[in-house]
Parts: sequence; C-alpha cells; structure tokens
Amino acid sequence: MAYTKRELMNIYTENIQKIKADVLRWRRFISRREILLAIFVTVVVIIVGVGLGWENNKVVPVNADPAARYTQEIHNHLSFMANWDGPDYINLAQHGYTQVVQTSFFPVYPLAIRLVNQVVSSPLVSSLIVSWLCLVGAIYYYLKIIKKLYGVRDNLEALRGALFFILFPTGVFLIATYTESLFAFLALASIYYALRKRYLMAAPFLLLATATRVNGLFVLALVVLLLWEQKEKLRNILATLVIGSMGMLSYMVYLANRFHNPIAFVTAQKDHGWLKYGYADFATELVSINGLFLLAIAVSVLYWWPRRKSFAIYSLLYVAIALLGGLGGFGRYALMAFPLQFMLYELQRPKRLGYPLVIALFGIGWVFFMLRYAGGYSGG
Repeated sequence: MAYTKRELMNIYTENIQKIKADVLRWRRFISRREILLAIFVTVVVIIVGVGLGWENNKVVPVNADPAARYTQEIHNHLSFMANWDGPDYINLAQHGYTQVVQTSFFPVYPLAIRLVNQVVSSPLVSSLIVSWLCLVGAIYYYLKIIKKLYGVRDNLEALRGALFFILFPTGVFLIATYTESLFAFLALASIYYALRKRYLMAAPFLLLATATRVNGLFVLALVVLLLWEQKEKLRNILATLVIGSMGMLSYMVYLANRFHNPIAFVTAQKDHGWLKYGYADFATELVSINGLFLLAIAVSVLYWWPRRKSFAIYSLLYVAIALLGGLGGFGRYALMAFPLQFMLYELQRPKRLGYPLVIALFGIGWVFFMLRYAGGYSGG
C-alpha cells in the first residue's frame, strides 16, 4: 500500500510524538526516585569516562613508565582504569600488607575488592565493581544532602547541585580503582545522617570511613560538629565519636601487631614523599592546578565561617593537610572537600549564565584529567 507524502509526514510526526512521550515518561520515572537517578548518572559517567579513555589511548602515546600502569591483566581492556595507585590496592587485596610502605593505603577498599574477587575472577573488574557501586551510593547521598541543606524537593534540581561533585575536575578517581567513590559514599552518608540527627546511622559509616582514608578523621570531626550545631545530646555525640574512631583505631591495632608501629601509615606517607618538603617547594607548587584547588578551598573557609562553622573547619583541615604534606596529589583531597562544592552551588544556583558556565568549565577539566589518567599520566 502506497502512502501519500502527507500521510508519511503524519506517521513520522506521530512516531516522534510517541518517542517524546516515552522519553518524558522515563525521565519522570527516573527523576522521582533518587536511587534510580543515581544509577542512571553513574552509568552515563562510566560510559563517557571509559569511552574517552579508550579512544584517547588509541591515538595518544601512553606513559611508558611501568610504575604508572596496571600490568597484571594486560589483555583486560579496562586496565587503563587502574593506573598509578590502582595496582597497589589490587595487590593489597590479593596479598595483604607485606611492607610498611604499603600502610599508607588504608584497608577497607582492598578488603572490599577481595570480597568481590571471591565471585568475580578478575581482580581489576572486582575493584571497578566496588568503585562503581559506591559511586551510585555517593551520588544518592549527595542528592539527599542538597535537598536537606537547601530545601530542594525536585531531584533534578538536586542533581544540578551534585554536578559540582560529579564533574569536579579530578572526578576521574570516582570511576577508577581508587578509594574516592567508596570514601565519598561513606562520608556523604554519615554527613546526611548527621544533618538528620540520626547519629546511630551516621556512626557505622564513620567507622568505615576512618578505616578507608586518613581524612576520614576530618569527616569524623565534621559529623561531631554538625551534631553539636544541631544541639544533639552530649552523650549521643560522644557515642558517635567513639564508634566513628573505631575504624582508625582498629587499623592502628593491626599495624602495632603486624609492624610494631601503630602509626606506620605516617612513616609510609614520608616514603611516598609527603611531610618531606620545604616551603620554597610549596611556593612553587602554588602556581599549578593544585594551587587553584587550595585557593578555592581557602575561599570556602571564609565563606562558611559566618554561615556554618562545621563546614568552615572541615575545609580548613584540608588547607592544613596541604601545608603539612605539600600539594602533590592534592586534587584528590580537593574532591572530598564537599563544602567547596556546596558553596559553588549556593553561589551559582540562581545565575542563568554563571551556573552553566562553571559547570562547563568543570566538564572541560574533568575530560582533561580523564584523558591524562587514562594515558598513565597524573590525574590530579
């Protein structure tokens, strides 16, 4: 049966309208559920990030330094997602702590990899599964925090706030074999429950956070301060403090038994180059992207001090870690300086031009660092 040109146009228009209706229906379905929105955004970020890295490494020479790349599974097409510290975490998951220098890597992430590796044969894939699942949790709690802090009801508006975290220039580490997504998930969950005054929910997340990264202690301080600001009972605050610190204390007990040094991770940091710099070196490092991160966090300290001192003190602790340890790798710490991202959302939220401009700049930075990391170069 032959159709006239008008009939063909009508059929085409009807099909387009049906597609638009289906898209809108799925958009409403996903956007109304925070966890589905978090899953959707995570999948998009992974596809874009892995795709960019894969295409980049086809045309750009990768770093030839063997220390920069994961070589245990050379035929695994995702091996470029485990550069630099990635192999160390995978090695710990497989063999445990055999040298003091490894103790700067805290145990929860390797333990999670080992657990997944019991059912997934590839250690690399196991590590990525942990990171990607935790990114879903991190975005989920970030959305909930934005809604709580700013009285936002629309999940898509909350996502506008979360983009400052998701597209933070060093956000590549959220989808790589690093602790960032796990730590963000644990930290943001504890912060959210503290804002809700549900200290018994916040405490277990804090316990795991302090055994995931050394700056878990910063999150512990932040949660205690948030509970104090909200006039929570002193015994509840102390209970949160005790439970939350058990992660770090347990790791220190293990180190005392294994290496006869409960703070071996401090010694290990020195072996990695931290705590061994001069202020002349620090001044040189200021003229870099990490110097910009430090400046931005310092601005957030000033911004939050008259508004919410808990956020200001948390940000100040990150300034202190830069002063003590230098700016090498500081971009990864800046990613966890959540009050900086909250500040940017608060300032740019009402601006029709400013908000998309800042997000676009973040997106460009994110792509830049993604390509560098995939090629085996510094990702932040």
